[in-house]
Amino acid sequence: MSQQKTILGMIVSPRKLGNCEIFVKELWRHVPGESTLRLLRLTDLDIRPCRACYACIMGEECPLVDHTAFLKEQIRSADALLIAAPVYFLGAHSMVKRILDRGFLFYEDAERNAHKPCILVNFFGIEEKMGVAPQTLRALAGVLCLDVQASVNLMAALPGEVLREQRNLDLAENLGAHLFSEDKRSGPEGCPYCGCEIVRMQRQELICTLCHGSFTLDAKGKPLKAKSGWEIGTVSFVHEHSAWLKGMKDNYMAVRKELLRLTLPYKNIGTWIEPPKSK
Repeated sequence: MSQQKTILGMIVSPRKLGNCEIFVKELWRHVPGESTLRLLRLTDLDIRPCRACYACIMGEECPLVDHTAFLKEQIRSADALLIAAPVYFLGAHSMVKRILDRGFLFYEDAERNAHKPCILVNFFGIEEKMGVAPQTLRALAGVLCLDVQASVNLMAALPGEVLREQRNLDLAENLGAHLFSEDKRSGPEGCPYCGCEIVRMQRQELICTLCHGSFTLDAKGKPLKAKSGWEIGTVSFVHEHSAWLKGMKDNYMAVRKELLRLTLPYKNIGTWIEPPKSK
């Protein structure tokens, strides 16, 4: 008898019974074997803005007291994740970016979360206005060291609209059956290293905006690998990035007097505008 699995549905939308919530529940119905679906509405969490103090990188406790530790525990205790987010304006919901800004805190869980399967779902109303939403969810999965089984973009803006198209229900069934599969589901062509669909053009090469790998296209439009970048989503990437960040402390200590001398003349320039106090 197979052990019952725990699947965490991370709903990045404040809308109750909206497309994100409904699609995650429909997808879970088609996951083979015994599993429990636990739902977490990220917009209900208190995730405070990063202060850039680097305490977490230096092995110290984060000074911010909020729901980040709670979120980390929910991810650690899950066997797989379903992450669904709406597009409001040229990207995924801002809560995803707020979590990414605190992403260093999740590095200590890299070994435990590595290779957990996840499926990423973006909901948009106008395809041309989807912006960087797919890249943002891929970045989140990378920080958490999750194994992206599929990343899909669905047009559904009205509450419950995702249920109107049979193809969406068929997709949910296909994704559910695929969640714990050893083979990744084929999706839109993107970076041949990390799958990101957003690139920069530099001379004759395309540079991935997520892993910074470079590639070109053949006559049929197929990507040809040229130079790999960061191994986003791997434990080795976490260790490499952490080592670089810690090295920055030594670099700062070596030049801090010079930096202080350069910056002090700017201290009293301009007048700061004070925001009104919240009621």
